[in-house]
Amino acid sequence: MNDDFYVGYLPKAPATLGSWIFRTVTVLVLAGLAAAAVLAVKQPPYANSNFEFGVVRDFSGVIETNPYPILQTANSSFLLVAPGKHGASGLVRPLEGKSVRLKGSLIERGPDRMLELLPESLPQTGQISTQAVPLSRDLGAIRLRGEIVDSKCYLGVMNPGNGKVHRDCAARCISGGAPPAFIVQDATGETQFLLLAGSDGRALKREVLSFVAEPLEIEGRLVRSGSHLVLKAEPSAFVRIPR
Repeated sequence: MNDDFYVGYLPKAPATLGSWIFRTVTVLVLAGLAAAAVLAVKQPPYANSNFEFGVVRDFSGVIETNPYPILQTANSSFLLVAPGKHGASGLVRPLEGKSVRLKGSLIERGPDRMLELLPESLPQTGQISTQAVPLSRDLGAIRLRGEIVDSKCYLGVMNPGNGKVHRDCAARCISGGAPPAFIVQDATGETQFLLLAGSDGRALKREVLSFVAEPLEIEGRLVRSGSHLVLKAEPSAFVRIPR
């Protein structure tokens, strides 16, 4: 008689068969745990970004709107966006060049900063600014490789706020008016955040949607405006890099 023969409805398997099943299950469980640990270690860390959701602070400065809305304060500058997937151009355009006091929630990633405005806090008028607005400085022609993202999510509202997993969300944000940005690495390997505008300095919107989250090479002119770098280039000349 074969002692290893086992009928499924019997209360206990033969010792040899039971021992084999136990060893097999143990090995499979340990292999699964090891695979999970390797995958966890290989995952890139989240970016050091922050969105003070629900925390509203007071800010004062001068409004700039070209190519994208910015609040220029005495010692910093903040890109401006509206709540949700919306830009702030329509909200602040009447305040161009004026000193204002407003409320907003801070979004930041490294040295790059943004405010999600509280629309009802915007004044109807502002004082003509006596604060000097930083002049733009042309840094010359340049050719760079990188990825287009929407600035709001990338700077801290979503994490990660780039890559193919974020493509659809980025397209909706840019369509709604969030400034597009071009993320590149400089010669030292540091990641740089460049606002992306047309060659004539105009704001870009739907023209860049088909390029979001794709590896690109862009040739244009690099301009420093206050604390922000702006890459001026035409979407018709963007070059996709084969993967």
